[in-house]
Amino acid sequence: MKMIFIVFNISIQGEVHAAIDKLGVTCYTKWPRLVGKGVSTGPKMDDNVWPGANSALLIVTDEAMADKIMAAVQHLRDEIGAYEGIKAFQVPVEKMTGDI
Repeated sequence: MKMIFIVFNISIQGEVHAAIDKLGVTCYTKWPRLVGKGVSTGPKMDDNVWPGANSALLIVTDEAMADKIMAAVQHLRDEIGAYEGIKAFQVPVEKMTGDI
């Protein structure tokens, strides 16, 4: 099992959801509004000084689907550009309770 953590600018949430929907991903956890600072995108603090915010998805899936999700995120980065801000992190899931 793998866990994919995707952080992205809220301005591209439609594209992100379309990409994972196209792959058949139906289960995820979403943080609709996050603030923070990236290396190349600068601060997004959702205020008047540093406008903007991010969103995040957490997906636990099998290795084959994890590879597809990572490829889809890379495709979005290539298509939309790193300026809008999207990154994905993949880590192994060592233990889990319940079913996916």
